[in-house]
Amino acid sequence: MAPGNYLISIKYGGPHHIVGSPFKAKVTGPRLSGGHSLHETSTVMVEPVVRAGSRGPPAFGGVTKAPSDAGQVVARGPGLTAARLGHKNHFTVDCSKAGTNMLLVGVHGPKAPCEEVHVKHEGNRVYTVTYSVRERGEYVLLLRWGDRDVPGSPFRVTAA
Repeated sequence: MAPGNYLISIKYGGPHHIVGSPFKAKVTGPRLSGGHSLHETSTVMVEPVVRAGSRGPPAFGGVTKAPSDAGQVVARGPGLTAARLGHKNHFTVDCSKAGTNMLLVGVHGPKAPCEEVHVKHEGNRVYTVTYSVRERGEYVLLLRWGDRDVPGSPFRVTAA
């Protein structure tokens, strides 16, 4: 959230860095509000995709399009309704009956986005989502399966 020199690590297949990782990046510009630590870490997990066959143009922007139904996604757990300050809050998202797509997760607080959100694929399209909050108040937690909201989303979460 502040200008400076950063290391960006990109890993594939678990703990293995891709060639050239970690990358050095120099960030310039004004400091953004919400940054509280000089040693912040952000993590983003990306699911691999399958490329379309070599015959004809790629479908869906280079990704094979498969049927999916966000209405079949089931989200459950304590982190969907309440969050504790300074703790890892969590919930699960079961997409196993929803076809193939990408799970998108966003958490926005009273003044700014959530400091940390971690999405872990447990297998069979079941995910564990963990997030941390630093401010009391109302948060909006958005869950999407592809371009559709999952049932119940957006969720209203109270942090105390």
